[in-house]
Amino acid sequence: MKINTKALAILAGLTVGMSSTAFAATADSFTDVPKDHWSYQALDYLAKEGVIEGMGDSTFQGGRAMTRYEMAAIVAKAMQKNDVNFGDKAVLDKLSAEYADELGTLKNQVNKNTNDINDLKNKTDKFKVWGMARVQAGDDNGLVKDGHQGTYNNRFYMDLEGSMKVNDHATARFTIEKNAHYRDSEYAVSKVKKAVTVPTGKGYKNEGQTIMTDNYISGIDKDSLLGDDNHNGTISNIWVELQLGKNHNWYTNIGRKWNGLGMQNLMWGGQEDGIATYHPIEGGHGWWFSGQYWKPSSDWTDTNIEWSTDKDGNATAKAVAATHRAPILGTLNFWGPLGKYFDANIAYSHVLQHQKDANKDGGDYGYWTGAKNFYGIDLKAKLLKDFTVTGSYVKSDVDMSKQSWANGGHADRDWAVRFDYKGTDLNKVGSWGAYAKWVDLGCMGDIGHDDEWATREPTFVNGVKGWYYGVKMVPWQNCEWETMWAPHLTENNSQPSNSYKRHILRSWLDFHF
Repeated sequence: MKINTKALAILAGLTVGMSSTAFAATADSFTDVPKDHWSYQALDYLAKEGVIEGMGDSTFQGGRAMTRYEMAAIVAKAMQKNDVNFGDKAVLDKLSAEYADELGTLKNQVNKNTNDINDLKNKTDKFKVWGMARVQAGDDNGLVKDGHQGTYNNRFYMDLEGSMKVNDHATARFTIEKNAHYRDSEYAVSKVKKAVTVPTGKGYKNEGQTIMTDNYISGIDKDSLLGDDNHNGTISNIWVELQLGKNHNWYTNIGRKWNGLGMQNLMWGGQEDGIATYHPIEGGHGWWFSGQYWKPSSDWTDTNIEWSTDKDGNATAKAVAATHRAPILGTLNFWGPLGKYFDANIAYSHVLQHQKDANKDGGDYGYWTGAKNFYGIDLKAKLLKDFTVTGSYVKSDVDMSKQSWANGGHADRDWAVRFDYKGTDLNKVGSWGAYAKWVDLGCMGDIGHDDEWATREPTFVNGVKGWYYGVKMVPWQNCEWETMWAPHLTENNSQPSNSYKRHILRSWLDFHF
């Protein structure tokens, strides 16, 4: 704040009696006020008390004339002092009367600035954006098995999330995900043939013989909109979050979003369409309840054989992809603590509506396996301060008599046990964690587990079994580096000697913002 020497005398008088040690200060408040100047101590005290601020460049410029608005601002600050004596108060009253108009103008300006700041804050709080960018590289022999190209190893990835506040109890949300693959060898077009038997009784000259189909499987086109529908840079998820009920504690999501069931997302982990509500159980000692009505966002495809006849009357076969609508499911989920050191999760999902498929046995298949009920339980134990163990189990009611190809491989259930030591804190540089995870996954035990690691898809047989090991740390604030290694994975089937052996080594660096 600017001030001249005449006003300084008045202000110096106002400070007398405020503090018996007021004029003991020796710090230099302004570079252009010498220590031997008669006003040095008074100016230094007033600056420390917040009454004057100088010119903003560490100078006081006491030789220039002071405006009435500047003097009014000084008076206003002095009036905020509570520990002034009676004489000082009388002087302040006279000054406030003298500068009443200027003080009123300043007050109006302060109120306007305060309103502008609050309005800007409300607008800022209404729309927020955050997310993560990833740089990833690795090696996985399973991703090129039988011509199936990989999408998980060598990529740049971004997850952009946003929220738009509608009111105090409603928020609209969205996510944008982008995979940018940079290793061309993972996307070469492959030609795969499949052996089939020519049906009898159809008039084919070569009936009963084994022939090969023509089936072209192309890798994902790099960065194309059609190549990866959920991660191509368009809006991948959009939903609203509501707080319903009298106490606004029925937390409800409506729309398309990523969701998981269970502590390790073993029953389900993926993009879904539907509605889900979450509610703390009254008197439940920390337990929660969730009811959900949903369907997987991605429908699935399998291969049908299309028969035709060549010019010689022999049958030819062509593999044709058939798309099937994902089933509609209902889910009940309960989770909460069991004492001081344990937490549990119990989930049940039932197929409520499904597409009938005349190409399947009996023509009444909902999920591709025919399963209609899924059961899951998780238990987490904190055995030591920095050590936790999480176990998850999921089972379906698939009729294995109709899935003879998977018999003996425990295709109707999933196991996963994870061991965690310590963990990372994005705000704490140097924090780290390590984990080990054992899985024994059947291909028909779950609805579709969270599978970012590509644990089973490349084998296309009956799930996967083996260990995963990982370590992660925070090298810089809001940056996390992680490396995962799975040296020996096998197919979960009835003939281990014929199982495909797989290894994965993957490392990535995440930048959170």
